[in-house]
Amino acid sequence: MLITDVFDSMKASRAWYDKVHLKPGSGRNLYLSQTQGGNSIADIVANQGKEREPGNCVTITLKTQATFYQPAPFYTAQNFLIFRHKNLDEQSGLLLVTELRRAMKKFSWGYGVSMARLEKTRIMVPVITDANGGTTVDWDGMTAYGRALRVRAERSMAPALEVA
Repeated sequence: MLITDVFDSMKASRAWYDKVHLKPGSGRNLYLSQTQGGNSIADIVANQGKEREPGNCVTITLKTQATFYQPAPFYTAQNFLIFRHKNLDEQSGLLLVTELRRAMKKFSWGYGVSMARLEKTRIMVPVITDANGGTTVDWDGMTAYGRALRVRAERSMAPALEVA
């Protein structure tokens, strides 16, 4: 299914800042950068004046193709794409991130990710057939499967995390 069929909206971040121009001070606001690790979180910053990007979305960085589900509001560095859908939640978001990362492997420095290229990209998602014979994303199924995978992973890690 085309990425554009999965998400309601795909757009560039409107709450971006260069790190060197961030207002100083402590705060409780996430600042995301092009990093591949830590959910792209580069810092916790003071309020910057602009409204933050709301959470419950998937982010993709144009330079590094870092792809993460973002549960909480945030500010970003430049070149972040924000993907949203009214039925997106943490469970389905984590599954979509996995599939989007797989799709990102075709992009490289010579053939970088862009909105135009993403709009033509297909990803595998669970679908259901509607009454007219068309297919649509099975958001309930994706959420249930994501929840089941998370429970399975947590159970497999539990023995290693128990303190004797």
